[in-house]
Amino acid sequence: MITTKYVQNRNFCADNKTVNKDGEYRDPLMRWPLRGAAFTNEVGEALRPIIGGYATLSWVPALMYIGADVYDKYKNNNTEYSPNSKRCLKQAIFQGMASIFLPLVAVKAGQKVFSQFGKLTEDKITLNSKEQVSRIAEEFIANGKMHAFDGKDDECVNDFIDRVSNNMDFKQRQKSFRIFHTDKKENLAKYAESTIKDLIKLRKDLLHPTSKVQAREWYSVYVKFLKNGQTENVAIKSVLSKFQKSKMMKGKFIKTIGGFVALGLAIKPIDNFVENVLIGKYVGPGIDNFKK
Repeated sequence: MITTKYVQNRNFCADNKTVNKDGEYRDPLMRWPLRGAAFTNEVGEALRPIIGGYATLSWVPALMYIGADVYDKYKNNNTEYSPNSKRCLKQAIFQGMASIFLPLVAVKAGQKVFSQFGKLTEDKITLNSKEQVSRIAEEFIANGKMHAFDGKDDECVNDFIDRVSNNMDFKQRQKSFRIFHTDKKENLAKYAESTIKDLIKLRKDLLHPTSKVQAREWYSVYVKFLKNGQTENVAIKSVLSKFQKSKMMKGKFIKTIGGFVALGLAIKPIDNFVENVLIGKYVGPGIDNFKK
């Protein structure tokens, strides 16, 4: 049970409700909009499907803010200089759970839930599964398989479908993957077949362009790669990879929205849960009573 004194003196919570209009202390580091600096990494992770590795940079301001806040709580008791390791530990746990771990879980869950919208399309498979097929296709291209199967379209299609099937069979054995990947094998096979056939057609168009093909965007990209010094084979790989990535942008945008929606809905409940339950009822009193 939390004591009244403990509740009144807590200074780890966002928008501390012990502060009133008479001018009692309210921690500026825990008030919005400055509090929002703790979530720049979650914003980056929500955008990761679109911006890729650049999302990692979003962790820098979040960790700087969290480090500054934890150090502030160690050094100061509200406005008084009073170093205290227990107070520092409480704040570190609060920030770790309320600003990093639980919001990140919310973002990833939101992305996975919105991935289910892929089943509403003609392909009837999740966006995550489409991305997985796309990654396999990009590996297929990078490893030179399209060139190796030149003139053997049926063999190329069958080999690619087998790769997708084997990969998905392996993934399905992972419990965390099964929760959100409930696609039927026949739907996955159809999507894989459609994916590789589109790539085969584009490759043929680049190698043997008609006047109609030459007027298209992807042929212009191909010519640009050639002018930049790439060999024919490398330029084709580059175009096919770029083409495959572009097909995924709509799905990635939908997943990004899912991440933002989940983050927006979860921030306040997470703060309240960590503040009032995790720290308030369990961790905080335990730390206070340690070595008393």
